[in-house]
Amino acid sequence: LEVRVGKVFGKFERYSISFSGGKDSTVMTHRVMEEAIQRGVKVGLLIIDLEAQYKHTIDHIREMVEKYRENIDLHWFCGELLLRNAVSDFQPKWVCWDNDNKDIWVRDKPKEESDLNQYEFYVPKMEFEEFMVLFGKWYSQDKLTAGFIGIRADESLHRYRAIVSNKKDLTFDGHKWTTKLTKSLFNVYPIYDWRTEDVWVFHSQFKHLCHNKIYDMMTM
Repeated sequence: LEVRVGKVFGKFERYSISFSGGKDSTVMTHRVMEEAIQRGVKVGLLIIDLEAQYKHTIDHIREMVEKYRENIDLHWFCGELLLRNAVSDFQPKWVCWDNDNKDIWVRDKPKEESDLNQYEFYVPKMEFEEFMVLFGKWYSQDKLTAGFIGIRADESLHRYRAIVSNKKDLTFDGHKWTTKLTKSLFNVYPIYDWRTEDVWVFHSQFKHLCHNKIYDMMTM
């Protein structure tokens, strides 16, 4: 992880992290921010707040934001997104932060929310995946940009195919854990080949680094 992150830094003009607050993106974010601090670089931190999230996850996100505040460009997005609904046979999709249904929001918007007006590409009720791609293009400002994403190939075949590529013209410097999205934008997956066990070993060895306490509750 340290080697891969080091190979990316210094070769791009801009950097961003997609941070969910989960175990995988936490490991990646700690390492990327450590490198950024050493190099005196500011990193865009994208948090897509999906409204219906564990309190522990939001607490952990706040903890991370506070820890790295001086070196991040915070984008805490709380807009209406169309999401899959796994708890209903009658409503296959739902909209987070639905302005038409504020009375049934799971919780209030956080004080850290970003101004939605700055995202000129944003359309209310757009798909989550569409927002992710458009944010990356918008944030790059046509400058060579590395977007760090903490997904792993062993989570699913779909993610494996999204990450791994043997076509050098679709990667950065031939690294198969990178994917070219546009002329100036590359996704970077530094923990693409980690197993779940590797993630927990990291948290065990680096106890001084904060983690999402929801996993402690799940274990109990």
